[in-house]
Amino acid sequence: MNDTGNFVAAVLRELAASTAVILAAWGALGGATNALTTKMRLRDALRHILLGGLIAAGMGSLSMAVITSWMGLPPEAIPAGGAAGSAAYLVGVLGPAFIEVLLARLRRAKQGDGDE
Repeated sequence: MNDTGNFVAAVLRELAASTAVILAAWGALGGATNALTTKMRLRDALRHILLGGLIAAGMGSLSMAVITSWMGLPPEAIPAGGAAGSAAYLVGVLGPAFIEVLLARLRRAKQGDGDE
């Protein structure tokens, strides 16, 4: 039983130190900020939090490259200490909103095809 406990503790330590999990946490916080600043139902807020975490974890370190390009920052800003969390947070804030806008446009386009 002690070996199982040690194994689980080791797995949890490695998971907590995982870059993807850390970025997902920052992205989820960004999604939560997005949900809190716009009035939405709890279900929609949970979707934004989940999307923010998934987008930030999925983009990984690419998010910092995208943010620096978008904001016109020098390439030296990419490896800046602590910047990955900030970029993941920003991606978590903007990612779900971008997806919502994209889906709304696709729905409108699909509805418009039936009218012609």
